[in-house]
Amino acid sequence: MVRLPCFKLRGQPVETKFETLFFNRVNQQYKPVKLDNLLAQHLLITGVTGSGKSTTALSIMMGMKAFHQNLIILDPTGEYQSIPNSRRVVLGRDSFLDVNHLNANEIGKMLDITHPQLLSKLPLAIESLQISRNVLKSTAVYKKIDRTRDNHQFNLKRLRIANKDFDLNLIADQLIEEFVIPRNDDKADFTLLGQQYDQDTIQSVWSDLETLRLALRSLKVTELPEDSSDNHIVHYDVGYLINLFVTHRASEQSLIIDLSEYANDIHLSQTLIDILTREVMINRQRFPKKFPVVVFIDEAHRYLPKVIASDNGIFSILREGRKIGVDLMLSTQSPLDLSAKLIGQFGSFICHRLCSPEEVDVLPPALQKSRLELMALPVGEAFLKTANSSDVTLVQITPASVEHNTNNISFDI
Repeated sequence: MVRLPCFKLRGQPVETKFETLFFNRVNQQYKPVKLDNLLAQHLLITGVTGSGKSTTALSIMMGMKAFHQNLIILDPTGEYQSIPNSRRVVLGRDSFLDVNHLNANEIGKMLDITHPQLLSKLPLAIESLQISRNVLKSTAVYKKIDRTRDNHQFNLKRLRIANKDFDLNLIADQLIEEFVIPRNDDKADFTLLGQQYDQDTIQSVWSDLETLRLALRSLKVTELPEDSSDNHIVHYDVGYLINLFVTHRASEQSLIIDLSEYANDIHLSQTLIDILTREVMINRQRFPKKFPVVVFIDEAHRYLPKVIASDNGIFSILREGRKIGVDLMLSTQSPLDLSAKLIGQFGSFICHRLCSPEEVDVLPPALQKSRLELMALPVGEAFLKTANSSDVTLVQITPASVEHNTNNISFDI
């Protein structure tokens, strides 16, 4: 388990803890909770809309900032604008995602490419565009018709020591160039990559290519905004910011990545959160540190895919994050939004009011004992279970001094 840092009080080291965040409703006393017990085995906050879960999340995050803990907030709806001392960027407005740091699988997901033929050619198309820009110094697609295999292999060798950036806007046109075949007569030359386009295959994927072109025209996440020439606006590479916050201890600042520009595109939002959480893991694995980093994702029920792949960023943090000091705090309306495999990765739970017995049934057995109470909790109260403990405590959460930007939750509880 990753241990959070200790502070000294009268010469004695004590673990950082929340002293007045959780008020025990039974014995009418504050319940001190160690940060390590609450966060180091991941925390799930759940409850219906209006139950107080967003207030709870905000209170915990403000407490973490007081203890100078590294915190990265992935904000899909732009609700967390009022957190002080934070580096907040809005993806697609004052920040961008460097496509050159993404693999073919991530690019395919981001562009919602689903046709098997296109997916199989996507890595080759990316490689071709890299050759075109960095080896041939061209701004056009990489033509493969009548290009010899020897020439192509020579270009690939030169690419190994060159930059790997490329123009994503050309990807649809480059995919067409990947569908080349030899002639089907006695003039076929198999020393060439191809002599003619595979018309039948291109025709079969044409509608998907048109959809891809439309996606490329509307996608602004991977490039600088149109006003990027404005010297008064600083535009950030979010990958760089994540690396900075994962590898350097923060003082009081948190990193907030606002994804609200894509709030209406659930598929793209899911993909972006997947990419960003994996970016956290990759940077931490590459540059291991002794201090913990907490990633918070709000309203996760909207952005978790129905089928969680083994390499999904959220699942990677849940499964492997503790080993390298990356902990996840997740909020969702219902535990039914998460698979049993995901729920089993959480050690701590803060459960506000739930609607149905079925929701309670997927929680740990210790929480299921409070079934009726869970379904009748007033706003701001919750059952708390921390890692490595079977004790469940009915608590009222002390609201933070700041609010987040939503009309759904009242902070006057």
